[in-house]
Amino acid sequence: MNEAFRLLFDQVKSGVVWVERSGIVRYANKAAVQMTPVMLGQQMMDPVAERTVKAAGQNMLQLPFQFELTTQEAHPDSIRAVVIKAPVGNDLMVVMNNVSEERWYSQALENLIGYIEAEMEAPINLLAERLPTVISIAQKQQPTPELVELVQNAKDLSQKLGKLRDLVSIFGQSSIVREERIMLPDLLRAALAEVMPLATARNITVATEGIQGELPAIYGSTHWLSKALSEYLEQSIRSAQSGGLIELSVHAVGTRVMVRASNKGLFVSNHERRSAFAPFGVGDTAKPSDARKGIGLALSQRILEEHGGSVRIEDDFDGVDFVLEIPAGAPASQDAQLSVEQAQRYARDMAQLMARSMSKRVKLDEN
Repeated sequence: MNEAFRLLFDQVKSGVVWVERSGIVRYANKAAVQMTPVMLGQQMMDPVAERTVKAAGQNMLQLPFQFELTTQEAHPDSIRAVVIKAPVGNDLMVVMNNVSEERWYSQALENLIGYIEAEMEAPINLLAERLPTVISIAQKQQPTPELVELVQNAKDLSQKLGKLRDLVSIFGQSSIVREERIMLPDLLRAALAEVMPLATARNITVATEGIQGELPAIYGSTHWLSKALSEYLEQSIRSAQSGGLIELSVHAVGTRVMVRASNKGLFVSNHERRSAFAPFGVGDTAKPSDARKGIGLALSQRILEEHGGSVRIEDDFDGVDFVLEIPAGAPASQDAQLSVEQAQRYARDMAQLMARSMSKRVKLDEN
């Protein structure tokens, strides 16, 4: 077979077996040998694979054709296989993936979530509840530098454990979205106050625009939306260059409110963009010690999706924008039974949004 194909298939995680239409094996990569017994110049040793390949070679099967195998072990794994045409010539290929391994990783993650929910939630909550009292007592007793450092480490640990608890809660079971009427400026000011110590520590200036202006009400859970905004702002600050400027702006666009955190002079690679939305993702860096690991935007994204909103990263030649969108004017979910007062309030909010939209349209027409 072509040497370029051999080099390519030697690098992939999936098992790859290149066979003649008669069923004779011409090539098998290391991953394939670990999944099923094969020898060059012979038929595939697994009887199911042998029969399937022969049937495909005789044009008795429509390709691609999927089937399943098991590994030759005391406790066999399940292998999902597919027969396809080879990239060149008239040969065939069998591509295999260990689905038991995939299920193991999935089950391990589910078990971790269950463990945190069952065993760690109460201690995490207790630590967060008692820590302010502990800090207050330590400060009154003229603490040594070692005690000050210990208290600060405990505070940092409590915050990180709290984020882990929130992540498990929001992913482990769907959060209850309460239909609360929320004024976004108040929510933003509270979130800014929470992340400003981080901005100060990194010498980041956060300039605000439009936060004081007239904005429509949003609906949902104050508790969860507050966390979404804090995580969003924290990620924006952590992604900024030390000593840089973040321009935070808020605008109502139709029936949605857009929050935009703009960084000048930065670029976000596709890999870093993807990892920003994966829990514990790692951004591009030449030094492992500089890698940014953490919750990232995963928590913020999940909360906003449950509220009908979204988070995204946009980059241009001269900067990067972290953009957050939230529906306004009425709840994203209409499942709850509304009182007359709630219905009237929603109607007023929607009417204000429509009036604002019509006003902008008239001004554009006049121009």
